[in-house]
Formats: sequence, structure tokens, C-alpha cells
Amino acid sequence: MVKFNTLMLGAGAATMAAAAPTILASNGTSSGCTFTDNASVASKKASCSNIVISSMTVPAGETLDLTDLNDGTTVTFEGTTTFGYKEWEGPLISVSGNSITVKGGSGHVINGNGAKWWDGEGSNGGKTKPKFFYAHSLKKNSKISGLNVKNTPVQGFSINSSENLTLDGITIDNSAGADQGHNTDAFDVGESTGITISGAKIYNQDDCLAINSGTDITFTGGYCSGGHGISIGSVGGRDDNTVSNVKILNSKVVDSDNGIRIKAVSDATGKVSGVTYSSITLSNIAKYGIVIEQDYENGSPTGTPTDGVPITDLTVKNVKGSVASDAEQVYILCASCSNWTWSGVSITGGEKSSKCEGVPSGASC
Repeated sequence: MVKFNTLMLGAGAATMAAAAPTILASNGTSSGCTFTDNASVASKKASCSNIVISSMTVPAGETLDLTDLNDGTTVTFEGTTTFGYKEWEGPLISVSGNSITVKGGSGHVINGNGAKWWDGEGSNGGKTKPKFFYAHSLKKNSKISGLNVKNTPVQGFSINSSENLTLDGITIDNSAGADQGHNTDAFDVGESTGITISGAKIYNQDDCLAINSGTDITFTGGYCSGGHGISIGSVGGRDDNTVSNVKILNSKVVDSDNGIRIKAVSDATGKVSGVTYSSITLSNIAKYGIVIEQDYENGSPTGTPTDGVPITDLTVKNVKGSVASDAEQVYILCASCSNWTWSGVSITGGEKSSKCEGVPSGASC
């Protein structure tokens, strides 16, 4: 194992350590590498197939760059990984490659130091805040598992242009940002296929999951608290505006604005088809238990649905639980919705909506 550690060394010794590491592997290759400073990662990652990030503080305005890794590389986070403060767009961490494994070691924490950026504005204004983790172009059965994440400044995991990627057993705890955290989506998915997210435990202030485009996506065994629910969309207004073959299964949404929702952008074009929500439990939902709308615009509904993003072949079954006293159980606002299957839906508390429109045969509002 090669260890790159420039901490607690003089400037000259630090330079020598980064430039000329000791190679311990018997075959003369640095197949295993432990990094404790970010500068060494960029310059030495190409010679490593087993990378350990150990108790690292990433300097302000820098990305922990784990892109273009060798095929089959394993990355393990150990100790506490933290990030310096600067207003910038990020990301704080970026990983790409084929057959990559990213995992958390025992007792590790990845702390995004979100409190330094949180101002109640999220990505809508105020301080410029870095996104947390780019899982872009991760392909060929790559896997991210067992990560313990705290305090992302804004959005958490951005999954884009990825194929056959699994994210398992990830915890994101942004509960400290209950008053000032905003737009702290846990998982944003776009232009990807074959994505499985399982066993996630999320405390945040926005979507637990937001699928903007993609196919063959499964979210299962999730626990979502404090945010905006498990969402499809918003769909429309991007380069790729198709969502198909999505399964959201066996999950809980508690103390959140919405339970499950689908949002299509007003006057946009695209398609949502083959989505299944099954065995979802809701508790203390503040606004809508189920909300499906085709009038989404700049974060707010217009009240008038448009038909450019049809929602077809939707299955909602065994969605049960409760909403707050002033919430609505189900709200559907459609201009182009068809072929829905609706069974075993039982939501108590709150009130029935008087504003539903365009409800397709088989559904209930």
C-alpha cells in the first residue's frame, strides 16, 4: 500500500512525498494507495486500483477528483472527509469510470459542512453553493455503497449519463439544516439507465428522489424524512425529457411536504410512462399525500395543466398512511393522462381536494 501524506511535513518534504512516493507493492506497481491530501489524488490516482481516502480536508474551491479511474478501481472513505468553504458551484466530489466501487469504511463520515453555506435560499439565490457528489458516467455495474454523508450545501448525489449503477445503503443526514437548508435533494437522476437505489436513509429539505429523465430505474427500501417526497420530475425543458420504466417500492415518507409526486413542466414536451409506486407508507405529510400535476413552472404550479408531457401507464398501489389536518390526500391536475392503475390507496387525515382536473379513468381524487 502506498501512502500519500503531505500533512505535518515541511514544504520541501511535502513536495518530495507527493512527487516520489515509496512503492511497497512487490511487483513494483502502486496498486493500493492511501491519500490524505487532495493534491496527491489528482496526480497519482492513475497508478492506483485500490484507493483509500483517509481523514482528508479538501481545500476550499477544489473537487475531490476521482474521475476517469482505472476500470475496476475500488475507492474507500475512512475517517472524516471535510471541505473548505468557498462560494462556488462544485462539485465537492466527482467519480467516473467503469466497474468502479465506492464504499464507506467503518466509522467514516463525509461532512459537506453545509452550515457554512445554508442561508434559506438553496440554489435559488444567496450564496453560491457547491453540489455535493457527481456520479456521472459511472458504467458497467459500478456501485456506491455504505456512505455516511452529512450536511450537503445543496443537492446531494447527481446521477447523470450513468448505466447499470447501484447505490446501496447510503445515509444523508441534513437534519441540522431544517431551518436554513434548501434544495438539498438526495438523488437527482438524469439521462441514465439501469439505476438502482436501495436502502437509502435520507433527512433533507427537498426531493428524496427526483428523476428528471432516464429509463429502467428502481428506488426501493428508502426512508425519506423532512423533504418534498419521492418525485418524478420535474420533466420538461431539458435535452432529455423522457422518463420510462421506473419502480418505486417498499419505502416510507415521513414528516415531509409531499408523499409521492409527479411534476411535468408547463408548456414543455416530453413523456412519463411505465412508472410504478408500490407499497409506500406515508406519515405526517404537510401538503399532499399524492400529487400529480402537469403545470409545474419555476418551482410553482400555474394551476392550468398542459398536455406536452403525457403521463401514461402509471401504477399506484398500496400507498397508505396519513397527512396533516390541513393537507390534501390526493391532488391530480392533468391535461394528458391515461391508462392508470390505482389500487389499495388509503390515505387518512386532511381533506379531499376540490381542485382535481383531468383525472383519468381508474384513478381517484
